[in-house]
This record gives sequence, C-alpha cells and structure tokens, in this order.
Amino acid sequence: MKMLWTEKYRPRVLNEIVGNEEAKRELLKWIVDWQRGVRDNPGVLLTGPPGIGKTTAVYALANELSFHVVELNASDYRTAQSIYAKVGHLTQSNTLDSFTSGGGRRNILIFFDEIDGIDPKADTGGLKAVLDIASRKEVPIIAAANVPDPTSHKELLKSFKVIEFKPLTPRQITILLKRIIAAEGLSIPDEVIDKIIRSSRGDARLAVNLLQEAAAGVDIDFVSTPMENLPFDILMKRLSSSISITEIRNLLSSNSNQIEDVFYAYFDMILRSGSISLGEKIRLLREWSKLDILFGRMNKKRYFSLFRYINMLLPWFIYSANRAGAVYDGRIPQYRLRLFILNRGAREELNNLYNTYLKGRLHCSYRKFVLEVFPYVCGYLKGDEYPSLTKLCKSGAYGVTW
Repeated sequence: MKMLWTEKYRPRVLNEIVGNEEAKRELLKWIVDWQRGVRDNPGVLLTGPPGIGKTTAVYALANELSFHVVELNASDYRTAQSIYAKVGHLTQSNTLDSFTSGGGRRNILIFFDEIDGIDPKADTGGLKAVLDIASRKEVPIIAAANVPDPTSHKELLKSFKVIEFKPLTPRQITILLKRIIAAEGLSIPDEVIDKIIRSSRGDARLAVNLLQEAAAGVDIDFVSTPMENLPFDILMKRLSSSISITEIRNLLSSNSNQIEDVFYAYFDMILRSGSISLGEKIRLLREWSKLDILFGRMNKKRYFSLFRYINMLLPWFIYSANRAGAVYDGRIPQYRLRLFILNRGAREELNNLYNTYLKGRLHCSYRKFVLEVFPYVCGYLKGDEYPSLTKLCKSGAYGVTW
C-alpha cells in the first residue's frame, strides 16, 4: 500500500508547519517556561477543528526539544483507572527522565488527544484523573480538542492554558501544496490546485489527501468537501457513488454516528446486488465478516481502541464494494435494514425485549433472534410497553399484516 503523503510530509519541527504562527509561538514559550520551572498552568489545551496541525505541532515540538511523547486517545482511555494505569506512574520524580534514545536522556511529555471525547458524566473519573495528574506539575501535559464543551469541560478550560489553532488560509494551503508538488516532481494544473483549496476549506490534512488523489488521476470534482450529519439516505447515496478513498473516509469521519448502520447497509447491498459476481460476493462477505468481528468485540467489551482499525478498514471495504458493483438505490427490501437503520427507538426496545425476557429461554443468538424469530412473533407485542417497535411492525416492515 502506498504511503500517505500526510505521513510522508509530516513536519518534524515547528518551523516546518505552515500557518498558526501565533499558536506555535505560544506553545513553544509555554514548554520553554516549563523547562525553566515557570509552571503557572498545569497543562496546555490546543483547540480547533481537525486537520489543522494540533497533533503535528505536539510531535514536532517534542522532536525539536527531545521529549518522549506518551499519547493517550479518548477512544482508548476514558476512565480514571485506565488513565492512571497508563501514565500515573510517570509523574514520580524518579521516572521523569528515564526514557532514553540513542544513549541520551529524554524528558517525558504526556499528550491527551481528542480529550473532548471524555464525557465527565459517562466516563467515570476520566477528566478528573487528567486534571489530577496535571496538577502535580511534574510532567508537561498537552491536550487537544476539536470542540471542548464549556460546561462539561469547564475545569479543564479553567486550569489549562488554551491555545487556539485556526484553519489555514488559501495562501497557506497553496504554500503547503506547492512544497509537496515540488518534492514529488509533479505538474498539477492551477485549476486543480484551486479546486483543492476550495474543497479543503482550511483543512491541511484534507488538502494533502486531495492532492494525492489528484496526482493519482482522480477528478477532484468527485471529491467534494464532506458534509456533517447527513440524512442516512443521502449519506448512502454519496458513499455508494464515491470513486475515491479520500471522499469515503471523510464522509464516514463526518458522520461517525452512522458508521455501524452504513456497515450493515452494505451487507444487504452486496447480498441483493445482481451485478456482483458470486466470486466477488464471497470475497466481499469474507472481508465483511472480519469487520463484523471487530464491531462485535468493540460493542460487547467496550474495547473502543478497536475503532481505529475499523476506521482504517471500512473505507477500503466500501471502496471495493463500490468497484464490484454495489449500488444504493434507496430501496429497503429486508426488514433488518429498516430495524437497524431507520428506527433507533425500535432497536433499543428490541434489545431490551431480548436481554430482559428471551435471552435465557430461546437458546439462540441475538442476530438469529432478529433475523429468523422475531418476524413471526412481533404481532404479540404490547403497544404500551414497546411503542416504537409496535409502530414499526404495524407499518409492515416485517411483512406482517395487522
């Protein structure tokens, strides 16, 4: 697999990062003051939308000043227990500079990425643990957030020094793109560069991804800026018509709350497609089953670290399915699509029905219950106890006439 240019051309020192000059100066000043013993703030919080250099700045800073970065992501470490287990011991004075590289000592820097993903209410003590570790002022703490909540993350915003990163200007995106074009020895027409600048809207990572797609011959007109919170029907139409990995990846990223529904929708599309050969169906379903295992483990055991693998593999699966001939036509021929996608209330009620009353009696898996048993017993539901599920059944979603 070819190397992504976002990694190949990732800046190694702060001066290589295009844009956000004031934010870079503030960050550098804070860490230098920290090294001198001036520690007015226990940590720094970098804010701003994705793709504009927050994480890159942390690693460039660490590389420049010989810090060893210990990174925690909110998708992996959400509770106090997991956070203390990972970095709690690093605040002990005898471990602060114990990391070595090339025979020299390196200080430790703890980086909490996507810290706004920690919910102070749902994730037991996670944010308090971060604040506690930072309050010891033994190790520099840097956190990054896209949109911290003023209420939920009030203490974090109050105690940490907040440094805002902003989207890049068109001129800055141009500088970034032309650096890579020169390094790759490419000849990209100005009109294509202009399209990339307009589509990226200040997102440096997206701009570089689009440039790599353009260099591979993909028409940028087909790789438009993804929209957030799309209705499911529109999202599926855009995904199934995408011919670019970049567009698929960004559509999924912008509509991450619907990723699992998209996954199951593609299962049905592959099964009912008349244009996909039997051999291709077998191959795609084999890949689908691997992703299904990851989803199952993530949901059952709350192993959210598995999502990073889903996030990498699912766009390639959708891309392969599209190339094989999977098309979303808006039809919902199977009841499980309507259940799993169009009515979340009904799905929750069905989960409750199975787990509360039927799990120990039916001696079958939840999936078999949904697909093979429930359609034949849904007429016996009590409307006052399962209103959403009853309404769905009465609509004819299960092929039952009431």
